[in-house]
This record gives sequence, C-alpha cells and structure tokens, in this order.
Amino acid sequence: MSAAALFNGAPAPDLALHRGLHYGDGVFRTCLIYRSQIIDIQEQCDTLNTDAARLGIASVAAPELAREAGELARGHDRAVLKMTLLRAGTARGYRPDGRAADRLLCRYLAPVFPAAAWERGVTAVRSSFRLAAQPALAGIKHLNRLEQVLASRDWPPGTDEALLEDEAGRPVCGTRTNLFWVSAGVLHTPVLDRCGVAGLMRRKILALAERTGLKTDIRAGTWGELDAADEMFLTNSLVGIWPVAACGAWRRPAPGPVTRDLMEQLRHPRLVQP
Repeated sequence: MSAAALFNGAPAPDLALHRGLHYGDGVFRTCLIYRSQIIDIQEQCDTLNTDAARLGIASVAAPELAREAGELARGHDRAVLKMTLLRAGTARGYRPDGRAADRLLCRYLAPVFPAAAWERGVTAVRSSFRLAAQPALAGIKHLNRLEQVLASRDWPPGTDEALLEDEAGRPVCGTRTNLFWVSAGVLHTPVLDRCGVAGLMRRKILALAERTGLKTDIRAGTWGELDAADEMFLTNSLVGIWPVAACGAWRRPAPGPVTRDLMEQLRHPRLVQP
C-alpha cells in the first residue's frame, strides 16, 4: 500500500514546530480520488497555487503536485486527497520570513453517504453562527477553519449541512459546501468578497451554467430570497451536487428540474456504499 502522506515528496517528518501548525500559515484543497484518478487535479493544483499567492506563499509547480498526488492515488478506488501548501519554516513570531513553500499531501478514506442524498435531497439548517468579514482572506481555503468547526457542533438529528451567514445576516455558504438556489429559472449564488470559500465545484457549476445558457446571478442575497426559492443545492469537490429537500420551513421536491439537469451534465461520482 502506498504512503498515506507525502511531505515535499518524501515520508512526512515531525511537524511539531512547523509554522503551518502554529499559525495556520498555509492553504489547502480537498480532492476526490476515484478509480485511482484525481478528479480535476490540474484545476485543483492551479487553485491551490492561486490561494497561496494571496498569502504571499510561493507556488509549487503543478506537474510536481500532480505527480505526487498520483502516487497517493495509485491503486485506490475511492479516497480523499488533501493538498496543503505551508509557508516553510519553524521560527517563532507572526512576521513571515520568506515565501518558500512546503507541500503536504495526505490521503484519507472516502466518506460514504446514502444514495438518497442525491436522489431525494438533503436536509440543511440555518446556523446561528456568523462568519467574520475579512476581505483579505475571502474566497481562499486557508488553514484556519475554526469558524467551520464551531458551526459544525450541535446539529439537530437528521441534519446534513448548516448554512452560515455573514456579519450583515446574509446567507453565504455551508460549513463544507457552496450554496446555490434557483428562482424563476435563474441560478443564484452568494458573492464571496468578504468571507466564505470559493470552491472549485462552485466554479465548475458557474462555468457549466454559462455553457448551457442558464442565467446566473452572483451577489449578496437574503434569507427571504432563499425561503422563496424554487430549488436549492449545495456543492463541493467530494459530493458534486447535493440537492436540498428541506431547510427550516422550506420544503421542495428534490432534485428540481434545473438541479437535475446540472447533475446529469456534471456526472460527478457519488460516494455511496458499494
């Protein structure tokens, strides 16, 4: 069996003093390994490097990342790959010393979900947790995920995801997903210029909508708009599209026609029990 983690292409060392651990000084992306292939690996590498540049961390050649990722994927039917770029170094102090990057790639067991999550939709709740506004970090997947950790506690039984809002009380995303809704045939998703993560799957759905002529609207929405929506769905790189069947008092047959069409065109693997 291949190694579960690679650090700069070699077995992972002791990272106890690494500033990535102590300060969260780095970025990551999560990928799906399916039939020994990594879904969207080139785009994931490019996005990882783009996020790293936002923090002033040097990029790593995408072919090198992809090659090491392929080593971890080889021979695995379904798994999760986490690719992390850390600012290199172990020195104390917040002030960064240089732009050099260390790369850490880890492979995990893939989660499995009921087939009904895709066939009949999931249940979401509106979280009382608010994301802090920080435009300098908005959109990137940096290592500080404490907001998502706090928002993931104490979900009601039967909940599949919790939707978060910004400091102005506007819906932004789920704890691990991006949010879309459909009203009068228009696909809406929140703008992510103050908080939230711009997932690769979000970008793929917007590109797919553009290619198929589906009108899109990216802006700050309201909970009232969400409550009046005809359809709602959630996305990330592991599940693809999850149609939402219930969110609070909101109930709709799922997937709706627009959601179903996008799911059919996306053809993303489903992590159901084999």
